[in-house]
Amino acid sequence: MGGNLFKLGRLPRARYLELEAELRAHLDQKLPGAYRIPRFYGDKPDFGDMDIIVCQARMPATWDVVRAELIAELGITRTKVTGAVFSTVYRDFQVDYFCRGDEDDFRSTYNFLCFNDLGNLLGKLFRRFNLKYGERGLSYVYRSEPTHYKRDIPLTRDPARMFGFLGLDAGPWDRGFPDLESMFRWVVSSPYFSVAPFLERKATTERKHRQRKTFRAFVEFLEREGITTRYAFEADRARYIPMIARAFPEAELEAAIAREDALVARRARVRERFNGRVVQALIPGLQGKRLGAFISALKAAHPGFDERVLALEAEQLAALIRAFHQTWAAEFDDAASSV
Repeated sequence: MGGNLFKLGRLPRARYLELEAELRAHLDQKLPGAYRIPRFYGDKPDFGDMDIIVCQARMPATWDVVRAELIAELGITRTKVTGAVFSTVYRDFQVDYFCRGDEDDFRSTYNFLCFNDLGNLLGKLFRRFNLKYGERGLSYVYRSEPTHYKRDIPLTRDPARMFGFLGLDAGPWDRGFPDLESMFRWVVSSPYFSVAPFLERKATTERKHRQRKTFRAFVEFLEREGITTRYAFEADRARYIPMIARAFPEAELEAAIAREDALVARRARVRERFNGRVVQALIPGLQGKRLGAFISALKAAHPGFDERVLALEAEQLAALIRAFHQTWAAEFDDAASSV
């Protein structure tokens, strides 16, 4: 979380290691084998927070129960939930817990969070291939621009294979980086490295530059070392699909994309035959929130509604809409008048 949530400042290395040892001693008894603390580069001088990944599948009780017990046992008085992250203050230091339900998410979240912002640095390169690297491993991002539909298609959670796709040897990552510079040099050794995504003026890049110490340090490293490498990525990222499919054959990427294409096309046919304008043409005056409520009720009352829309003739679909509206309108007005 970056350590800024509670505005507590950073801890020097020696003090951080003391707190980490205290929490490990407690968690080794409380959650043996059910937690991990991400690795950091060898000479990291200070820390803004501590991340702890916990696995629900390995816990003796639900996360809600364990969380309440940790609060009581560790004397925690300040907490905050931000999305899936449970943030606490332990001895005036921010400690963030990431609960993951199964073994796969547990391991891949740990891998992604190791070595500070390394995952975000690599993610900038993966995005040039239309890939997403995150807490669930590596995925291909399927997009349908006209409909804004997006879906992640999983490829792998194996770090060695992910790094290998970028032409990076996983050995240094496995052994751990002795310092920040060695980690940076590993990243820029990728044959696909480009300074472009780190120097662009997009809002997300600007935000990371302001908020993330390691990201800022990487940009400064590029400038200091005079690194100007710019791999010539294809403008049309779809051209990388065969390459990605060959690298991760078990994902059957091309077949998965074909299924998504078919799903998008099918949804387009449904939207063409049934939408707000079609309903308003059949029932003049129906608009705004009332129109939205009617459409929601119509779909809820007819399981497999999309299939029905595609199967019915235009006259049959119109009759269905009108007939349902006669019943629904009276019920809706009665409900509204009783409020």
